[in-house]
Amino acid sequence: MLVYEYGRTKQEALSNLCRKMIREYPDEIFTTDFAKVSDYGNEGSDKRYVAEFRV
Repeated sequence: MLVYEYGRTKQEALSNLCRKMIREYPDEIFTTDFAKVSDYGNEGSDKRYVAEFRV
């Protein structure tokens, strides 16, 4: 399963993903080193980047 979260910056997308992993998947081993951050939306959008992690 792929877990993802959005952000205005790459760091914000990773931070949002960390929070989601802690809340929804507390038993999963997670590190941002294995998360992938990609461009997603238009410049200036609240969803500019997406961070993904495979559970």
